[in-house]
Amino acid sequence: MFDVICVPVDGSDYGYKAADVAIEIAQKFGSKIAAVHVLEEFSFNSYDSEEDSGDEILAKITKKASDVGVDVVEHLLTADPLRDMKFIVEQTRANLVVIHAHGANNNRFVSFEDNSVSDTQIGSVSERLLRTSEVPVLLIK
Repeated sequence: MFDVICVPVDGSDYGYKAADVAIEIAQKFGSKIAAVHVLEEFSFNSYDSEEDSGDEILAKITKKASDVGVDVVEHLLTADPLRDMKFIVEQTRANLVVIHAHGANNNRFVSFEDNSVSDTQIGSVSERLLRTSEVPVLLIK
């Protein structure tokens, strides 16, 4: 059913929780995981430290998935997560995206005002992906 499950991870507990769910789904469907960590284009930290941190985050996901027999392809990219996540998902050829409601950058929330999802706050990256993705998105709270 799902050949590739894309899971964007940022190193937060929320991101790891989404990865756990993605790994569980991948086990059940024999899917591969496309683990994505985005290095933001404009950061005050050194690129090397950001890259090392991203490698560590992806390695944790790969180790956990490998332990249960799930293959992972790691994607460490420099991009703007808000602007580029839909494109990144398309490039991984994912059939499903498992993403956390919010993560390391908790300060950017979007509140839904419509009747279908009232009083719910999610991060701006997750919200944009929910609205624009052409594949199913599973939002993990």
